[in-house]
Amino acid sequence: MYKLSMYQVVCILCTSYLPLLFWIYPRYAAYYGGVDGQWALLGTCLAAMYSAWIHGLLNTRFKNYSGVEMLTLTFGKVLGIPTALMFIPGYVLFVATSLYSYSITVKSILPNTPSLAASGALLLVALVGAAYGLETIARVASIVFPVVMFVLGTSFLLVFFRGTWAGVFFHPVSLSRSISVAGMLLPIFFGFNNFLMLCPFYDHRKRNSVWIPFVSVGLGSFFVLSVYLVTIRVVGYEGLRVLSHPVDFVLQLVQLQGLIIQRFGVGLIFMSTMFEAVFCANHIWALGELSMRVFGAQRKKHKWFVLFYAVVILTVFRLIPDQEVGDWIVINILVPLSWLYLLVEPTIKLLVSYLRRLDYASTQNESPA
Repeated sequence: MYKLSMYQVVCILCTSYLPLLFWIYPRYAAYYGGVDGQWALLGTCLAAMYSAWIHGLLNTRFKNYSGVEMLTLTFGKVLGIPTALMFIPGYVLFVATSLYSYSITVKSILPNTPSLAASGALLLVALVGAAYGLETIARVASIVFPVVMFVLGTSFLLVFFRGTWAGVFFHPVSLSRSISVAGMLLPIFFGFNNFLMLCPFYDHRKRNSVWIPFVSVGLGSFFVLSVYLVTIRVVGYEGLRVLSHPVDFVLQLVQLQGLIIQRFGVGLIFMSTMFEAVFCANHIWALGELSMRVFGAQRKKHKWFVLFYAVVILTVFRLIPDQEVGDWIVINILVPLSWLYLLVEPTIKLLVSYLRRLDYASTQNESPA
């Protein structure tokens, strides 16, 4: 079996959660948090660090077992399998909503391109990657993530010097509002549970299971906080409230003078497409892997599960009519699900495993699924 390197695992994890709210999360933070948006975002990152710690402990305690086996070993098959199946509808909706956000980005730059054509083509690429397996996804993610982060980071650095407004509040005005809005922004890290599905596919001998999620969340937190502060400097809090995709708008201020691409639009589409394709491939593969392990299917059946979930995701994507509905899905469905998936379920699972004194050594002779 191909074993992922620590670097590949970090790249897969970062591309598993950043694309959902990357283009729009500054609007949520400014709309609900106002001048405390950056502090609410910091609280979200701290909650994500707690989730990373819990997931790291789970992967260390149940090394070489996937998330499905962790559940069946901890709760038994009667509770473990339904709990594993609970993740499927949430993640299908999560990927479909992210795909819709991507389609809005493409539509703003290429208005004559049908959303279904652009999103369908991207999903087809993701489907091929997921069908080829985790090794292919890992190799692509290890290239795409650093390239996209470098280009976007450089672009935001250039945009920073175009901004003139420096009215960032360096202390929270309302601590209670900062905390409540921090909970609403947690879907930024929705998708981090993919880490548990990667557990059997990387080498645990270096004792790096605890640190891998910390590195991933640390990189993601640094990037989302930096992007938010740059967007505040460029358009201010009120500008973030009215722009549906503020990150797109800010990046459009970059002009690459003297190069083939005079405007950043084409480059933005290229980067967002790469990022979204790897993101979709990650989760389509993980959904197929989860279903295959739950139903005890053979490895050769994995491609059929992958195809099924690609079709379902595209169908759900077509059911989202506009940005208002997309926002409603994020606030009313993905926010509570992110708390359940990232904080509540992993914490309960870890506590029960401690109470039952379960770990890798004690479960080697048990049947996990």
